[in-house]
Amino acid sequence: MQRIVLFRHGPADEPSDDRADVARALTEKGRKKTEKAARGLSTILGSVDLLANSPLLRAVQTADILDEYLHVPRREETALLEPAADPKTLLEWLADDESELAVLVGHEPLLNHLSGLALCNDPRGFLVFRKAGAAMLEFPQRASPGNAELRWLLSPSHLTRKPGN
Repeated sequence: MQRIVLFRHGPADEPSDDRADVARALTEKGRKKTEKAARGLSTILGSVDLLANSPLLRAVQTADILDEYLHVPRREETALLEPAADPKTLLEWLADDESELAVLVGHEPLLNHLSGLALCNDPRGFLVFRKAGAAMLEFPQRASPGNAELRWLLSPSHLTRKPGN
């Protein structure tokens, strides 16, 4: 079995002509929201084998925050998690990876395309990933198209909710 958590980066600076997209940073509010979501995620997940992130600054900063709470033994930065990356290539990369539980920090539309491919063998996604929100996909063996089950899809507010509330 292989489990994949797809985590969308936290709220970041708005796009502008003055700053390249790769250099957009998390806002202060985005950092706080991501920290709360990371704390909540750490209570849900057990031992995480891999934390992978896009090289875009907002994803790197999000992964830094997640790493503080998840204490992951292996971290990778990969262009396979950039917004316009090919979800099929990313799924193949995951299938070849030894991890049983991986957290991937990325962007839309890639996370949606990846989830659609994993769940239905169709990269036209249908899930809504909020910023600092996450979904868990579970594969019976290794990651492959159309073989995943959606275990959960949580907004940041769900990740920060205390049990019983």
